[in-house]
Amino acid sequence: MIDTVGGALADRGERSADAVLRELGIEALLDEGGSLLDAALVAEAAGREGIVAFPDERILIAAACVGMAQRALDEAAAYARERMVFGRAIGEYQGVAHPLANAATEVDGTRLLVWRAICARAERLAEAGRLDTQAFWWAARACVPAIKTAMRVFGGYGVSEDSPLPALYRGARAALYAGGDPDRVLTAPLPQPAATGPVSMSFTKDAEANAWEARTREFLADNFTAEHKRAFAAALDNHQPDLHRKLADAGLLFPDWPVEWGGSGASAIATSAVHRVLTRAGWPISVLVVSDSIGKLLMMFGTDAAKAEILPRLARGEALACLGLSEPSGGSDVFGAKTRAAHDGGQWIVNGQKVFTTSAHIADYVLLLTRTDAGLTLFVAPLDAGGFDLAPVQTLAGERTNITFYSDFPVPDRYLLGEAGKGTKVLAATMSLEHNQGDYYLGAMGLVQEELRAGFDTLVLLPGIPENLPAIRHARRRFDAHVALLECLSLRAIWAGDAGQSQRWYGPMCKLFGTESWAGCCAELVERFAPHSLDTAIPALAVVESEARSGIQATIYGGTSEVQRSVIAETALGLPRSR
Repeated sequence: MIDTVGGALADRGERSADAVLRELGIEALLDEGGSLLDAALVAEAAGREGIVAFPDERILIAAACVGMAQRALDEAAAYARERMVFGRAIGEYQGVAHPLANAATEVDGTRLLVWRAICARAERLAEAGRLDTQAFWWAARACVPAIKTAMRVFGGYGVSEDSPLPALYRGARAALYAGGDPDRVLTAPLPQPAATGPVSMSFTKDAEANAWEARTREFLADNFTAEHKRAFAAALDNHQPDLHRKLADAGLLFPDWPVEWGGSGASAIATSAVHRVLTRAGWPISVLVVSDSIGKLLMMFGTDAAKAEILPRLARGEALACLGLSEPSGGSDVFGAKTRAAHDGGQWIVNGQKVFTTSAHIADYVLLLTRTDAGLTLFVAPLDAGGFDLAPVQTLAGERTNITFYSDFPVPDRYLLGEAGKGTKVLAATMSLEHNQGDYYLGAMGLVQEELRAGFDTLVLLPGIPENLPAIRHARRRFDAHVALLECLSLRAIWAGDAGQSQRWYGPMCKLFGTESWAGCCAELVERFAPHSLDTAIPALAVVESEARSGIQATIYGGTSEVQRSVIAETALGLPRSR
């Protein structure tokens, strides 16, 4: 549909756009059996030609502006691949690639949020009005800046009237600003969008996910107390062994693992629902998620002996695993690993050093990245074999991580992952599993939402807060809008991975937007509630401030935001390698 409408408009010659749309039957689309989602696709296609096809429908105005922004980004990406400066395509420079990656992420997320708002109307959900508002706000926040970013890529030509970009810029502003400052929509009364006919997709949890969510809530009601929540908040390692084992006994530790390995064969979306309930209650899932990911790597690449030994222990909550990837000289460059592994005829002997090996002091196994004569090689190795030592590192967020040392550290052959020297395939799977963990970022932000909601009546009585309430309300609405868009990116990454439909940029977009939103939105709330947000005696604000610090760390761990931007630029926009 996008190709048909876009092609007809692009080839219209001297004919008016309205005439072409009439010939295509666009004006009658919503009256004669078409869905609002179909109309959104048409609106985006028309937007790529600078045309607002449905000027009276706010959600379709947002879709049109997504089209305008996408056209600008496509033009800029093509130019960045071709334009040479100092013997290199300008798309190789991070100063060009990274702003485009930021813009592409937000525009892609806005498109998904538009679709989600339409689905909510079709399903007659109570949140339809809120999602409609958030989608329009994001269109204003993401699309006009994206077009400006594209202009800068072109330099002087980008602001020339010979370029299509000025017209797209004016068109998007005219459409989005016609009703006034779009920032005001977040705190305005919510609209009541008219219900629409059925559409071909849904962002709503299915019956299976709802059942797992209810099961998790019941578990928490029976086992998770306020004291447990306080203990998690004060803990250095986000782990309470007794609770971890209880979660395993209840079948809630790894629901999507196959039954043969101690899971229930639940869907990825159902497992996500479990994670969301846990994290919003104040149960951090970082330790759980790492063991989950390493268990899944074992299922994909492990030997039969390693799977038989390790997977049941992880599933029962009796053992934990940690990540031994980053090194002092490499950071996010896992492909530059220098830790050496050599085979002595009976087993592998490892020598080297890792940094930021979180949970190594409580873990039983480590996912260990090494370099052998044949190339990169990975193991899931037990940490009780001797030749292993560690030193604690305290982080800004009050979390403990570790520097780990391997000195003639023995690893039997059965702990090899995949083939020796062919660790790139395993690393790709590792990164995919890690970057798709939108539940982790959403959980942190969901906890902040819950704490503010529960404690707000008390917070508004603090000195100086009543005078700042308009700014606080707006900050909370922006926070909620970031969560709504992140939910879309996360759902897409989870669904696509489960359905075998994933694209290489889905996980990095989720990781980039999720961690930057986590850090930025929490930091804004710290400012709005200052100075009380720096007082650890106020529980809700202590959570806000703590998560602001944790968010900073999250933008670094698992591949920095800069690494994610490079991946997005190269895969989603087709730019040359910028690392």
